Amino acid sequence: MKTNNRLKKLYKSGRRISCITAYDATFSNFLDNLGVDIILVGDSLGQVIKGDNSTHRVTLDDILYHSKCVKSGIKKSMLMVDLPKDTYTSNNQAYKNSSKIIHESKADFIKIELNSNNMDIARYLVSKKIPLCGHIGLLPQSIKTKKGYRKHGKTKIEADSIYKNALILDEIGTDIILLECVDESLAGSIAKQCKAPVIGIGSGNLLDGQVAVIYDLLGISFNQISSLTSAVDPSLNKVIKNFINKK
Repeated sequence: MKTNNRLKKLYKSGRRISCITAYDATFSNFLDNLGVDIILVGDSLGQVIKGDNSTHRVTLDDILYHSKCVKSGIKKSMLMVDLPKDTYTSNNQAYKNSSKIIHESKADFIKIELNSNNMDIARYLVSKKIPLCGHIGLLPQSIKTKKGYRKHGKTKIEADSIYKNALILDEIGTDIILLECVDESLAGSIAKQCKAPVIGIGSGNLLDGQVAVIYDLLGISFNQISSLTSAVDPSLNKVIKNFINKK
């Protein structure tokens, strides 16, 4: 509840919410010191840490390990943690694994990917007082190749579904709504309509906050998605090259 109140205060202040991933204590401490609002331990670790082509093989143990590492580097930032693929297929499983992550890593929020077929999971978790981020739009746990990374909500049917699901999440009391690769106009309409803060990645600038993978920001992601990846900071290359060439 304390963290929830902190999020609400941040949202009401009108300042844009920042959310960046980290997978270890060094990066989480670095981001914490810079004042990042939310540090996310995402199942993107499957791609950028483990070197897989997708998030699908990330396990609950993987998430727990990295969440504990990240938490040790945090003093002020809020911690959000993904539930990996196939770890929330039923109400009981979702609640058990969410509770385990919160208990063992002291996470402030649990994030799950949602569509019209599993909104009941979100409803159940909220009813059980699990602080929840509902992730809609592009769902990495449901796609198999990089071709699956596309804008969502371009057709009326898809846009109506995403909009409806966002309103359901808002109505049931979800703490945060995350939109991934959603059409910018649609994303803006959702943010305008919802009472909960709406943050996004690849969904335009009409939202209450932005999400980024740390290695994408640095331009060094393994298995990167070009549309979400920055150019490499020349200063990073310079530091490494100076070290290599030092005599």
